[in-house]
Amino acid sequence: MDQIRFSPIHEDELVSVSCDKTVKFWDVRQKKEVQSIPTHGENINVAWSPNGNTVCVGDRNDTLTFIDCTAMRTVKSASGKEVEVKHRKPISRKVFKDTEVNEFSWDREKDTDKFFVLTGGGKIQCNIWDEKKYTIKNVHEFDAHTGGCYTIAFDPSEKKTHFAVGSADSLVSIWNIPVGYMCLRTVARHETPVRTVAFSHDGNFLASASEDDFIDICDPVSSKRVCEPIFVRAPMNALAWHPKTYALAYAGDQEDLNKRKREALNLDEDLDAKASRMEEEEMGKAGGGRGGAGSMEENDRDDNRRRRSGNPKPNVNKVQQVEGIVRLWIPKLVVDE
Repeated sequence: MDQIRFSPIHEDELVSVSCDKTVKFWDVRQKKEVQSIPTHGENINVAWSPNGNTVCVGDRNDTLTFIDCTAMRTVKSASGKEVEVKHRKPISRKVFKDTEVNEFSWDREKDTDKFFVLTGGGKIQCNIWDEKKYTIKNVHEFDAHTGGCYTIAFDPSEKKTHFAVGSADSLVSIWNIPVGYMCLRTVARHETPVRTVAFSHDGNFLASASEDDFIDICDPVSSKRVCEPIFVRAPMNALAWHPKTYALAYAGDQEDLNKRKREALNLDEDLDAKASRMEEEEMGKAGGGRGGAGSMEENDRDDNRRRRSGNPKPNVNKVQQVEGIVRLWIPKLVVDE
């Protein structure tokens, strides 16, 4: 199973996609699958329209399949009575030629027709989805990153002022919706491709994770870190905030990160010694010909290394963690309330 999404209008209904070329719909109350729909390719991404009428599925062949979730059909129940049940069915397919398609999403307005597609070329495609004609039309695209855009998340609060994009260039870009989709800030504390981003229920916090050994949590308005990073043992693939409070669930690879990090970042050198060396280099730069201590991006990343080397568990006093397959992060402030 590659990805799941809950219905935005029915809390007991969810959809899952997998490389077995099926889309499955589930009823949480019955604890079972209620419908399975075959598709043409190995599915890796899924999104639900805010009004709950349409599900979009993306596969490895860069094809999007749109599924109508409003159709009904009459069936006989166990007692012999005729009842109407949902009969979801594919209604449209969009094949992207010569374009790598990654995540996609409708924006958060309930009756929106705006549909965003992230591409491997670092672009964001703005499309119009016609729910009556079952057509999708590209109206605009813009360069967002120097590497492929991988993951997208919209502010779920009533304000709906931001969306965030994570990229292969290790940056998270934060965009403002009311002023015409302008990139206002970037988070430059990651060192490897960003895999997942997520807003808190009120839009006040943005979490991001990559192939690094930490999860970053920032203020989306300023992009500044709001708490100690959450250090993890493997690359993270999924982040999800609680819908009503500041609790963050996260899950990732089972692979140990140590070997990958040492190969990628040359961490064979002792971390304390490396932090000291970097401080000396910065002092040298400040006194040399560059007129400063390096770029903001370098300072952010060096800060991660110092936190990691100075304290192996920097978040002990700030958060409570529940270990498991999916781990839960809870700010201390929320626990005390």
